[in-house]
Amino acid sequence: MNEDSKFYTTIQHQDYVDSDENYRSQTENNKVFAKAVKNGLSRDVTKNGPQYYKYYVRCSASKILFDPFPKYSSSDNKQSFLDKICRPETIYREVSYSVFDKYLNYLKTENSQWLKNAQKELNSNVR
Repeated sequence: MNEDSKFYTTIQHQDYVDSDENYRSQTENNKVFAKAVKNGLSRDVTKNGPQYYKYYVRCSASKILFDPFPKYSSSDNKQSFLDKICRPETIYREVSYSVFDKYLNYLKTENSQWLKNAQKELNSNVR
């Protein structure tokens, strides 16, 4: 297991559940929807003390957070013709810890309000 990165997925694709009850994968693959990569230059303070990570979530090329639960997808999640043809289907985008945390809550609970709040915060932050 890579100690410098943490890979987050859904219950259907998990290898294990971590101490915060997040569904995790041991390796990065196409079923990983968020990741935390250890980095000595960024600092976020969590309930476990200072952690040095950069946080990434999967997004469409048009910066819409990826919804791994299609039954909750709205027309907003549909990709444009250019996104489908000219750009990668999804990419990892660096986000704040707050957006990352909301997205992880969505992956755990499948409560679409978490996804909406994460998307709203992502749209309001210029990164």
